[in-house]
Amino acid sequence: MRLPMNITGISNREIKMEQMDGRLFQRLSYEIARKVKGKVIGWYPPGYPLNYFRVDMEKGKNIVSILLHEYYPYVATAAYKNELQIGFLDLEDIFEVLRPYYIVLETSFLNEPFDPNAHDLTQIEIVNAKYWRPKTNGEVIFNCWD
Repeated sequence: MRLPMNITGISNREIKMEQMDGRLFQRLSYEIARKVKGKVIGWYPPGYPLNYFRVDMEKGKNIVSILLHEYYPYVATAAYKNELQIGFLDLEDIFEVLRPYYIVLETSFLNEPFDPNAHDLTQIEIVNAKYWRPKTNGEVIFNCWD
């Protein structure tokens, strides 16, 4: 999979992109919680410098986060400590509900080493990638770059 231009949210000019539907994402999160016998404990819309929505959910004895990119229909599940410590997870019971609405990103892709030449990034995104030095595709997609 090639990452599209503007995936990082950084540009040296105004970008006209429509934000993903946060209400739909929130409703799906409650549907997922019911399905997995979990409980939504937090919902966070994108806010500077984060470029994604996040839902935190108790699932058994664990807290799981669902991340949705702000402008692209890319979604992932994770053990979320903070914006710099995201451990991606493959949770099929959650993916099952999300697949009809989003592109589910699995850990094999998210944890793959990031190669800027393998994607369709803009020049300013490549410059920022050199500055921020992301190790994985997941760090590029779900980032807190400013």
